Amino acid sequence: MGADRLIFGVLTIVAGLFGLFYASGSLDGYSYFVGLALFIGAVLFMFQLIKGHYDQQEKDSHK
Repeated sequence: MGADRLIFGVLTIVAGLFGLFYASGSLDGYSYFVGLALFIGAVLFMFQLIKGHYDQQEKDSHK
């Protein structure tokens, strides 16, 4: 695992948690939607990081 994936992973976790806290403290529907969208985007990006890691492992094993 590269340092760049680790840094992006940690920042994504922080952004996802921020989105959940933002949604939980919202007073209107728009803020709630923005917070949940930020969280869902962070989860999807984290899955992409995980997929990229295993794709790289598979590519390296076939050399």
